[in-house]
Amino acid sequence: MYNIAPLSGENVIFTGILRSSEASDLVEKLGGNAVIAPMIATKEIVSTHDLDQLQRCNLYDWLIFTSQSSVKAFHSKMVKYQLDASFFTAKIAVVGIKTANAIESLGLTVDFTPTIFSADIFVQQFPKVASSTDRCLFVKGNLAKDTITAGLKHKVDEWTIYETVELEENKVYVKKLLTSGKKCSIIFTSPSTAEIFHRSIGITFGYEHVTVCAIGHITKNYLESMKVSVQVMPDTYTLRDVIDKLVEWKGRV
Repeated sequence: MYNIAPLSGENVIFTGILRSSEASDLVEKLGGNAVIAPMIATKEIVSTHDLDQLQRCNLYDWLIFTSQSSVKAFHSKMVKYQLDASFFTAKIAVVGIKTANAIESLGLTVDFTPTIFSADIFVQQFPKVASSTDRCLFVKGNLAKDTITAGLKHKVDEWTIYETVELEENKVYVKKLLTSGKKCSIIFTSPSTAEIFHRSIGITFGYEHVTVCAIGHITKNYLESMKVSVQVMPDTYTLRDVIDKLVEWKGRV
């Protein structure tokens, strides 16, 4: 018989920043308990040079965004200085469908997305659509890795537009939940969230009694570099697909 509540009794912990309720709503629909407990939060970096930097965007051939957080901070500056999408002339490259959707919600056009939503695939495929002489501006957070800047042979400047802070209260909450003995699955969306969790909780609590889920092979590889076994990773790197894959995994164990 088909199980209409395959996640019954399961606490599904979201350790990344949730920009929509689609995945958490799906967990609840499938009988689980969605625990929204991001390890991090983002804060826009505000500078007196922001308007100059926005204007300088038009000196580049490409603007590169790899997260919804960078798009959110970029939009905040657009609103502050009353600039709309028509002001910007550069092409836009993104990593991931959610980031693409965020860009398009501003009225901007996405000109390139890699076939797999990962920065290392991005640097392999981007040269196929960009001239070697094209200038690029990577709009990023303070914890972004150098995969884009180091991996591309193009001229790539960086604009650090937001910073990441750790949320101590969520660490405490998740640790309490895990030590309660309840069934838990943990979703890691980036090496940053995985590193914070491991340092704060995982290194002492361990991972034997939880189902570890990862979005993307980079996050999976990072977890495995810390000797953490990853049970769930979807082929398509979205939260919705993680939940679908988690249901599949729970049906096998």
